[in-house]
Amino acid sequence: MKKIVTIPEPLDDRKRSWRKLLTQVDKEKTNGYAFVGEWLRAGERAELEVGSFILCYDEPGSVKRWYPVIRMFKVGVDDDLNEVYRWEGSVCERSWALAVRDDIAAVLAEAQVQKPEEGAPLAGFTDEELMAELERRGYIVTPRIEWAR
Repeated sequence: MKKIVTIPEPLDDRKRSWRKLLTQVDKEKTNGYAFVGEWLRAGERAELEVGSFILCYDEPGSVKRWYPVIRMFKVGVDDDLNEVYRWEGSVCERSWALAVRDDIAAVLAEAQVQKPEEGAPLAGFTDEELMAELERRGYIVTPRIEWAR
């Protein structure tokens, strides 16, 4: 299911910022290129799949005392965007990607485990729901019993 959302605005529009529709994290890379996905424009609308993630990079602060802020939002069903991760670095910190890469990869991996498989349209239903529907249609349903050997 897709939803139209507004991509988050920069925390400080005088400084560098970017947004990505995050699809994967390349743990072999140690900079911003570790975060793979399609570029998005801050403040504009985009039609995204529910459950997808938007990674935001900002540099708020003054010219000499800026600091990196990384935020990750998840596209929700009821709420447009939910902030699921936030990290603020030290003043003028340039190694921000190494600080957040593994944490963001873990959040992304956990979400992919919870997502039903593409080829299994019934994966979102419980066994009880499936059995009840088959019985409603006149089938006799018995669960398979695994015998210990």
